[in-house]
Amino acid sequence: MYRKLTLRNRIFLITSCLILLAYALVLLFVRPKYREAIINERTTIVSQLQEYSLRRTDETIRNWLNATTILAENISNDPLQAESIVRGAINYTPGLVRITLSEEGSNDITDFTRTIYQGLEFPTTVNEWYESRLDQRVNVAWLPDTTYVIDIFIAQRVIQIDMANGDQLLVTLNMFFDAKRLTYELVDIPLGDGRYRANIVSDLGEHIVIDDFTFPSELFGDASYSEETEISFNNNTWFVMSSRFETIPFWHLIAVDDDFILEPVNKLILFSLFAGLGILVLMVSFSWYVSLRINKPIEQILGDVDHISNLEFDRPIRNVELPEFGVMQETLENIRITLHRYQKINVEKIILEEWKNRYMMTYSEDFIGILDNNGKFRFANNHFVEFIESFGLNPKEVTFKELLDTSKLELSKSSQAVHYPNPYTIKINQAELAHFLDDEVTYFYDYQHVAFEDEQGNSQGALVVLHDKTKDRLLDIKRTDMINIIVHELKNPITGVVGLSKIMIDNSEMSVAENQELLKEIYLSGERMNDLVNRFLDVQRLEHGRIPVEFNPVDLFQLINDVKSISNPLLSQKNLKINISAKGTSFIVSGSKDLLFDAIQNLVSNAIKYGDADRTIEIELEESIDHIEVSVTDFGFGISIEDQQKVFDKFFRVRSNIKSAKEKGTGLGLAYVKEIMLRHKGDVQLESNEEIGSRFTLIFPNNETE
Repeated sequence: MYRKLTLRNRIFLITSCLILLAYALVLLFVRPKYREAIINERTTIVSQLQEYSLRRTDETIRNWLNATTILAENISNDPLQAESIVRGAINYTPGLVRITLSEEGSNDITDFTRTIYQGLEFPTTVNEWYESRLDQRVNVAWLPDTTYVIDIFIAQRVIQIDMANGDQLLVTLNMFFDAKRLTYELVDIPLGDGRYRANIVSDLGEHIVIDDFTFPSELFGDASYSEETEISFNNNTWFVMSSRFETIPFWHLIAVDDDFILEPVNKLILFSLFAGLGILVLMVSFSWYVSLRINKPIEQILGDVDHISNLEFDRPIRNVELPEFGVMQETLENIRITLHRYQKINVEKIILEEWKNRYMMTYSEDFIGILDNNGKFRFANNHFVEFIESFGLNPKEVTFKELLDTSKLELSKSSQAVHYPNPYTIKINQAELAHFLDDEVTYFYDYQHVAFEDEQGNSQGALVVLHDKTKDRLLDIKRTDMINIIVHELKNPITGVVGLSKIMIDNSEMSVAENQELLKEIYLSGERMNDLVNRFLDVQRLEHGRIPVEFNPVDLFQLINDVKSISNPLLSQKNLKINISAKGTSFIVSGSKDLLFDAIQNLVSNAIKYGDADRTIEIELEESIDHIEVSVTDFGFGISIEDQQKVFDKFFRVRSNIKSAKEKGTGLGLAYVKEIMLRHKGDVQLESNEEIGSRFTLIFPNNETE
């Protein structure tokens, strides 16, 4: 059927089907997604406006309820001054228009009304009181009667007054507030010309604003804080946003007509319909013209191309009558000739492999270059080009030998392997290449040069690969340095244990006291080795996150006092004192109490150790908005500027000061402190000069502000 249609009819049929398909896709897929997005966007805007208005209203009502509670407590505490207290409250409380006091069992009411509201008739009864969410002792009412000049919000609390004769008097306090502005802000939502209804509804379904639009009772209650739902009313669909007051048992509800919400969706469908019809008309007109103009040449070209599709590349593409198809005919003929040639030499696979290999080498992380027979770069990937240009050389002109001859490159540990695939020779040179960037920075590479030579030994090209081994090399250096330090630190206690043990073995006639003294020294040496190993393992575990840390609230002030208590014996030995000062109200942080204890104790222990006798160590606690600081100032020997950069490195000990160098230590304490602070998302800082000695400051994030 389709094959019998003319080109004009085919274009018309295909265009019609495509337009119908596009319209169907819009209706089935685009429209639901767009509808959902529009609903989410517009209901989100309405919800944000609702939330903003509701929070402002809640803040005002919270102030009114707090004013009611404060006034009730003031009257209860000083009933003789009740009148002056009430007059002061009515003058200085925003929105307050009237206060009444009535004794239980009496019809007498003491009334205090602002002058400008004295002509109003206030309600004498309230049908329903609601318990405040902020204070269960305060009941509230929001009167829906539209006959009042102002909307009335009433807060009521019963006051218990102890009389001089021992009796108790119950007085009911009613505070009347002008809620006209609150009602207006909650009902008059700035939604432009859209149709909407808004109201304030109590948990019992009482509507504050009288309206013929009644919200269903299932939209409000204690089930949730805020909801969005869809309802039908008067044969219209409405999107309803309901949100609960924080202060009183009321709900704010906004219903928006779906015509307003879905207006962009309807416009999209209408636009799609007219656009499709317009395109259809244009395509029908165009198809008529095209069918008259190109039907015959297309049929001829299709016939010739059909031979190409059958891999009959020896059949030429014939010339066509229309000049518009001249370029197409020439292009197809060139393609036919090219395919005919490729068919003979079967290079399709070669082309694919060539480009595949080139792309893989171009984006490899290794430095890859291909040299020609003159040693120049026929190809260099991105990393190799950047490497060559870093020396100020042109990758297209420089030879590989000239590159190696630069003063900043040095080959070492060279080796060569030779292979003889007949009739060629492959020479593989391997070495380690060092790149001296400056006096302190050196990069290391695994170097491999694969040379390709013919039977006469003439170079036909080469492959050069550089693999960056800098990280591995630096890690080896760091590991070697650490092993040397550990061996050095363990050498003295091990020497002591071996030497003292030999003395005891060689001198069997030593007294018991002498044996005990030597055993004590052996024990202390063992303890020093054990302390060194344990502290080193603690630092390593912290660095690699292998110590589980349970975070709980920790009082730093109490923790400092605990450290001071256990440090008293050491303080007494050198006649030292610790002075603790605190600036702030709360020093609670989230962390591990044991680790923070270790960190502070470490700083206090160093402050005791690295200083003369008869000093006062200052420990300062200071709270700011975003962090809490603990500073330990020792007024001791101090640390040189050069050593300050290294004190937090593992196994580093201060040697620039003779007195500090004499003190025993593992060199791991401050590294341990630093790792503890990192685990607590904090920091440790050092300040040292002749005046203060050394001051170490632990900086913790203030959890109260997060």
